[in-house]
Amino acid sequence: MPGGWGQLYFLVVFGIVVLLTSAGCAVSDQREDGAPTIDAAERVAQVLSGSYAGTAVRADGDAASGRLTRLEARVERVSMEGVSVRLEQRTDGREARNFRLILRPTALATRLEGSFSPLGPQDKPVGTCPLEVSVRSGGFVARTSAATCRFGRDGAAAALVKEIAHDGERLVIGDRVLDPGTEEARTPDRVLELERVRRFVGWAGVRDTGESWRVAESVELQSDGVELAPEDAGGMTLAVVLELAPHRVREDQSPVLRLRVFDRESGELLGQSWADSAATRIGVALPDVQVGLRLSDSR
Repeated sequence: MPGGWGQLYFLVVFGIVVLLTSAGCAVSDQREDGAPTIDAAERVAQVLSGSYAGTAVRADGDAASGRLTRLEARVERVSMEGVSVRLEQRTDGREARNFRLILRPTALATRLEGSFSPLGPQDKPVGTCPLEVSVRSGGFVARTSAATCRFGRDGAAAALVKEIAHDGERLVIGDRVLDPGTEEARTPDRVLELERVRRFVGWAGVRDTGESWRVAESVELQSDGVELAPEDAGGMTLAVVLELAPHRVREDQSPVLRLRVFDRESGELLGQSWADSAATRIGVALPDVQVGLRLSDSR
């Protein structure tokens, strides 16, 4: 494997592959008629489609960025030539990054081929790399090769090993940038762990005066870090802001789901709580602020 590919592959794929292989039987390599069909590529594209949120870590375990990253994946086009998927990545405080994946079937049901392209202005590809995809029960693993994924010229030339793995709910993207001559890593490996965004509904209440409370009874909050200022039945703000997003308590542990409550005027953190990333309920109970949320039936 080219310079360090194995380490990045292990970091990105190992946990998800365990989930995929333990979740059910492996997909058969055989096709009934032996002819490629677009179905397998379309299934992978549908698995990938959706909204995600999460944070990045370096491969050595140190935080690469505490900023939340949001990613939208959507199918652009389905044809016999392949399935086009657009990925829009937004990280707080950083320039947006857009990509396109093209997925095409092969003679094997468990293998796809295609390409990975970063997009520049007017959505024009700034380069294209061959992409190999292994289809697994409930998900997939895709990767580029340092030998065929090159960007830049002369002293600015770089090779990119990109790994994309999905277990049906969780999306993990790893990047390793190499010197094309020495195959030494130019920057620390970057691994982005993203959870599928989920929609929660519930209520929020604040103590008004004495023992009376004002309550917002129709709170809707997504786990993408987008803040919400709930209002009571009369349309008056509760003067608090709610935020729900994946959060990494420790860099060597999987993300959890974190709910935070801020004072709307001052921005002061009033309280927070944590739950397992797959939790269906989460809340905050403070003397003057209470919040109760549950996973919505419709996602």
